Amino acid sequence: MTSADTTTADLVGTAPAAAGAADSPAGPDRTGRHGWYAVGALTGLVALTWLPRLDAAFGDDHLGRIIGRYALHLRNLQEQGLVGSHFGADWAPYASTPYAHHPPLLNLLTALTGLLPGDGEYQVWLPPYLLALLIIPAGAALLRGLGIRWTGTLLALCLTVATTFYWVYSPLMIDLGPVLALSAGIVRLRRQPDPSRRLVAATCVAALLSTLVSWPGIALAGVLGIWLVLGRRRLDRTVLLVGATMLVGVAVSLAFVVGVTGLTLLGGQAELRSSGGGFTVRQFLRRQWQYARDLLPVWYLLLLPLGGLAALLDRRTRGYLVIAAGFTAGWVLGLSHGAFVHSYWSYPVLLVGLVGAGVLVDRLGTEFTTPVATRRAVPVVAVAGLGAYLGLLVLGPVGDRLVTGPARAGRLVAEHRPPAEQRFAWVVGSGLNSPRWLAYYWNRPARLLTVEELTAPTTRTDELVLVNLDNRPNWIPDSVGAVAVVRDGPYALVAVAALRASVVRP
Repeated sequence: MTSADTTTADLVGTAPAAAGAADSPAGPDRTGRHGWYAVGALTGLVALTWLPRLDAAFGDDHLGRIIGRYALHLRNLQEQGLVGSHFGADWAPYASTPYAHHPPLLNLLTALTGLLPGDGEYQVWLPPYLLALLIIPAGAALLRGLGIRWTGTLLALCLTVATTFYWVYSPLMIDLGPVLALSAGIVRLRRQPDPSRRLVAATCVAALLSTLVSWPGIALAGVLGIWLVLGRRRLDRTVLLVGATMLVGVAVSLAFVVGVTGLTLLGGQAELRSSGGGFTVRQFLRRQWQYARDLLPVWYLLLLPLGGLAALLDRRTRGYLVIAAGFTAGWVLGLSHGAFVHSYWSYPVLLVGLVGAGVLVDRLGTEFTTPVATRRAVPVVAVAGLGAYLGLLVLGPVGDRLVTGPARAGRLVAEHRPPAEQRFAWVVGSGLNSPRWLAYYWNRPARLLTVEELTAPTTRTDELVLVNLDNRPNWIPDSVGAVAVVRDGPYALVAVAALRASVVRP
């Protein structure tokens, strides 16, 4: 292998030569290039399915509520400057207190993409979708570093991408890509007594991103750092550089959070996520099963325990599987309120699924003798099948229910502004929770409309109210849709005067 090939292997995390040679009689170099071409093709395929979503309105779903917050951050940063916007954490008019409960990487990236031409949603959508795409090459680097052959690596990636969990909610899993990249680097650093400078530098970059992106990223980086020390059995220069980079990232994250909002609000959020809710164990387990059935196909639910067991029994992946599974359990059970409220909270389970699927396919390949042509054809067929499946997600009922449908609410309010004198962005309907996106489009505090406020003399008759017709309260009749100013699917804008006339009196 030439020196250039060695550098490439350091950066992308190619598997050991023995594992690479088993991929093809042509040797690891040629197979490695073809494998990374396939990873690039898979990443591009997923990006194409997401391209129409870059200019989508922020709507009535988890994506719209969370990413819509960063739209408020960006606008306030551009209008008020760095200090005036509390270092990009101001989310007025939704709330007067700045929101800095998480490390600042996504705020930083959104500020950078806000410098791009135009003034559209794509500037805010771009960072989370790019971080979601990073999951694919970073996952490939991890599996190759663990010694999984290319067939197992590509099939495991395809199986992960083919879940509704990944295709819909990966833009909210902003830490998964950096954590996978850090994992890939640490797996190789544990194995190489004298790693190249580029590998160490790439791992340090991944460590910095992981500790700047989220609290789970910080926690996993810490565990992986300890795992690195145990693997190298000494505090050498490599360990110190990676550890120092992690400490820098943690220090910057804490400075941002504590400097903007202080520890009191952060402690309150942690207490809410861990002990709030008042649900029973049975209700919690039922809710988690409901989320899993909604976001993971049946075949994935069957694959997950089988793959996890295979990875646990495999010496190459046992250590990492224990880390991934232990963190997933701690994250979901330790912060049970968050897992009860948010359908995507259990996303670290995809780490277990990715490694487990890779090991399972890799082991099956060693048990059965298959022709070289067949092994080469399997990834091609898998990527082609994945393309067809993603097409069904984009155009089918899943995409409409979880992506296209909720965006209608955002598009509706973006195209129809309220009267200039309207004080609040009124909403009615239990499905319209935390409408930060509505506060963004109407530039008013979002507020749930009650019967008392509807009939109050301070509420003007020409003010507009956003109503979710599918989740309206009992005091609003079915006929209210017929008097709407404008309607899109289940969402309607209704004037206060029409709503008063339609109210069902007790």
